[in-house]
Amino acid sequence: MLNSELLIQMRQLSNDEKLQIIELLKSDLVAEENLISGKNEAAYRAWSPYNYQEAAQKLTSLLEQENAKC
Repeated sequence: MLNSELLIQMRQLSNDEKLQIIELLKSDLVAEENLISGKNEAAYRAWSPYNYQEAAQKLTSLLEQENAKC
């Protein structure tokens, strides 16, 4: 189908049908971009201070040392 034929047919669609096409194209573009750039929905491990007891103890120790100087 030629682009001009496609455009003519798309203009005849209802607003709901046009929105469905937009959503379809958007999701296709996002999926394609994720494949090209290597992005995906895989989980990556990131460092966080939460549940990191050693860091909390070190910070407490440093704060106690600082308070002792005052």
